[in-house]
Amino acid sequence: MRKLIFLILFLTAIAICLVHIRQGQSSVRYEIHQLRSKQIKLRRRLWDQQVKLAQLTAPREVRLRAEEMLLDLTSKRSDMSGLAASDVRSD
Repeated sequence: MRKLIFLILFLTAIAICLVHIRQGQSSVRYEIHQLRSKQIKLRRRLWDQQVKLAQLTAPREVRLRAEEMLLDLTSKRSDMSGLAASDVRSD
């Protein structure tokens, strides 16, 4: 009789441990699901930003923005090349 009571208590303890472990697994699965959803949203956001960056740095867009800002990039470029040439000559 004593062995039977001990066995019932032992099996009850095992059942309680299993319920606790499964509850923990369930909460971990939920957290993994939440993190994956967040990862997908962040990847979409990254992709959108990369596309926007590619559009903004396209040569045509850079030229158009430079023209809108009235930047004279060609004359600065020639001035800089002249400076570099004069530095080389002075050595």
